[in-house]
Amino acid sequence: MHLETTHLFPDKPVIGRNSQVQRTTFGSYVELGESNFVDHATIGDYSYTGQFCFIQNTKISQFVSIAAMVRIGPTNHPYDRPSQHMFAYNGTGYGFPNKDQSYLETRQHNWAIIGPDVWIGHGAIIQAGITVGTGAVIGAGAVVTKDVAPYTIVGGVPAKVLKDRFPDPLKEQLLAIAWWEWDRSTLETRHPDFSLPIEEFVAKWQPSA
Repeated sequence: MHLETTHLFPDKPVIGRNSQVQRTTFGSYVELGESNFVDHATIGDYSYTGQFCFIQNTKISQFVSIAAMVRIGPTNHPYDRPSQHMFAYNGTGYGFPNKDQSYLETRQHNWAIIGPDVWIGHGAIIQAGITVGTGAVIGAGAVVTKDVAPYTIVGGVPAKVLKDRFPDPLKEQLLAIAWWEWDRSTLETRHPDFSLPIEEFVAKWQPSA
């Protein structure tokens, strides 16, 4: 939530107060809200988060809109072992030696993938290893435990498909146009077209056969 417009930059992210970030790379015009905790992530051009978001082991594409209090990529505990407590696999803080490095690395590379132009509503949780397709909508409070197809709206606990944003032919046309890959000068030139009805937009910019 913004009370006024935030000025963003092509060469550095705007990071809100009290946010903690490590092992993360940023694209252009990126904003993190206040009190975000981000570890082991990539955040693509023009993407932003609201306040109090927790993101780890996640690849976020371009133009992703993330509301407040969202969690993406929370790591799991080894519930199939004698103990699922952290002391058993990462116990140095408790005075136990020998981290289970193999387990920690496997968990770290169980990436959550967020496609371009995704909107994630307030308080949603997206589990580790999930892929959210291009243009999808994740409803507020949803818990996403399965992959989400492009241009699909999901909600609930666990999240289920509510409806499609567009008919399949329009989805295919948008994916072919891939406007999120346009460079800055192209975006500036074509910016007014983003206010067109969707049918007019895809008709105007559909690639030639």
